[in-house]
Amino acid sequence: MTSGKRWPRLLARLASFSIFAGLLWPAMPSIRAPSIVTQSSPFIVFASSLASREFGVGSMVGFSIAALALARRRWFCRYACPTGLLLEGAAKIGLKRTAWWAAVPDIGKYVALATFMGAFIGYPALLWTDPLAIFSSAFSIRFKAISGVLTGFGLAVLIILGLTSGGLWCARLCPLGGTQEMLASIKEWIEKARGFPHVGTQSSLAVAGRTRIARRIFLAGAAGIGIGLWARRIGERRRSSALLRPPGAVSEDRFTGLCIRCGNCIRACPSKIIIPDTGRAGLAGLLAPVIRYRGGYCLEDCSACTQVCPSGTLKSLNLEQKAKYVIGEALMDVSLCLLALGQKDCDACVRACPFDAVRIHWDEDSYIAYPIVDKKRCNGCGACELVCPPEENKAITVRRV
Repeated sequence: MTSGKRWPRLLARLASFSIFAGLLWPAMPSIRAPSIVTQSSPFIVFASSLASREFGVGSMVGFSIAALALARRRWFCRYACPTGLLLEGAAKIGLKRTAWWAAVPDIGKYVALATFMGAFIGYPALLWTDPLAIFSSAFSIRFKAISGVLTGFGLAVLIILGLTSGGLWCARLCPLGGTQEMLASIKEWIEKARGFPHVGTQSSLAVAGRTRIARRIFLAGAAGIGIGLWARRIGERRRSSALLRPPGAVSEDRFTGLCIRCGNCIRACPSKIIIPDTGRAGLAGLLAPVIRYRGGYCLEDCSACTQVCPSGTLKSLNLEQKAKYVIGEALMDVSLCLLALGQKDCDACVRACPFDAVRIHWDEDSYIAYPIVDKKRCNGCGACELVCPPEENKAITVRRV
């Protein structure tokens, strides 16, 4: 690329990087601003819309970029992708300058295809590999806990790949790039079907090439459906012992596939109770958001996390809907309760509950008092668990129902 063309492209990419980083910056006044970053990805909006059977207004950004990709091959990669800019910089200072990966097939295209086919059955298994989701998650890094540090793991892996393997990710592995390649191929097929350019008799080599591509397409699609069915069955089995998810979460058998690990809900939560899973839900749930009631509880006047999810993993809830959404169930273990044990005159859980779901019960037979929970009132906000005096082995804890 000549110097005259390189500088305008570089300036466009730097401007785009600044815009995306600004949208993710915590000081942004709009809570929905971070969602624009991931909703700019055609890969995400296509798969999530298909999996959730819903079409959000925010998805229009991604569909508009898809239209541009139809007009010009990989337009977003060349001029706007912030992750691509970082990886291109890493490749220039990296250890491997040769394009050894030129013979590698376009795996990203088949990753995207497998994800779309999985979306048909509600489980787009590889949606979290989108580069904009990976870029977004890096802004959720917190150095106080291992779970917070892990949010930047994806971007760190890509940068290391750029340092060691040059443009391998962008050119061959990226599903967002693969989605744009498929869009460009659709345009070419339409043009050929119309007779532009004229297509004569196909050679045996061309026919063999088409057969090979058709086989890859079939295998990628079958893999996407197979992984989706397998993962959904595992999620269904795990329902009774599943981890606590943020309000508005879809069912556990779809959650780990639809969630893109962008970190929006983690950053939006004022109580800081949403953290990335470090593997308790298995490999499929790694880095997906879970709730842990340490240092805060799910505030009754907040539904921020449900407003910022770009993939439909968390349904948008107003405060009235959110108050009725059951995160989990507060369960009492009388054998650990300081009041029941006669060690302390404690009613902290009763006073903390914002829904009046906990009260002290006097048991005439056992001649002891202990808290009981009204399941009809409790939505699992965690206020009672937070204030229960023991730091560990709390008498009242919220569990998934």
